[in-house]
Amino acid sequence: MADFGGITDEQEVMDVITEAAAAPVKLSVIAGADRLPIVRSVVERTLFIDDWSVDDVADVKLGVDEICSQLIAAAEPGSSIAVSIAAGPAGVTVQIDGWPDSAFAFDTAGFGWRVVETVTDAQTVAYVETGGGRQVVVRVAKSRTP
Repeated sequence: MADFGGITDEQEVMDVITEAAAAPVKLSVIAGADRLPIVRSVVERTLFIDDWSVDDVADVKLGVDEICSQLIAAAEPGSSIAVSIAAGPAGVTVQIDGWPDSAFAFDTAGFGWRVVETVTDAQTVAYVETGGGRQVVVRVAKSRTP
């Protein structure tokens, strides 16, 4: 993980990166595998516009792809996934919201999550009970390589 002045808590790292970022780019698509290329393209373009390195862009895209794939595989019919990308001088935070079936638990023990942990600096998974069902909120952050 990059040096954030002694901050080691993942949520605090995400907050530091987000505070320095510009207004987030937001995207909502139907939760279908055929929509993954759209999400990848928006993540890639957002970071390239902000002059990120090819390697860092590839890392973020890989992490987002894994998260979206899990959420799409368990999505309720007709539901969507929402992606918010906040990039700035310190790094990028990406929040992905999904509405899978109520029995779904995000897999944080498998190989896919290990990939996410490897290519990002901080990760959180939260579950929010709403009137319309159960929302999964996954946030990842990656510091910018100098």
